[in-house]
Amino acid sequence: MPGTTTLKDVVTALECGADVVKIFPGEVVGMKAIKAIHGPLPQAPLMPTGGVNVDNAGEWIKAGCVAVGAGGALTGGGKTADEITETAKKFIAAVKAVRE
Repeated sequence: MPGTTTLKDVVTALECGADVVKIFPGEVVGMKAIKAIHGPLPQAPLMPTGGVNVDNAGEWIKAGCVAVGAGGALTGGGKTADEITETAKKFIAAVKAVRE
């Protein structure tokens, strides 16, 4: 899934039929940009990657994202399969907490 950084990128992704638009890098683009993108494009299904972690996953959802993508925060640091599973459960709980 190609990453988008600008409003023009998001529009292009939607015009090309993207079901979800990846915002990358999330930590650079920022949560304020999600709200700004949703001004003219409230229908845009956005998903940040890059800088997403268990502690801020819920904030991304509150900002208007439909999902979050995690790489290093989920699998990094030589985690075992059990540790990855536990981290995934924490991500799920963080997202569920703000959706309820």
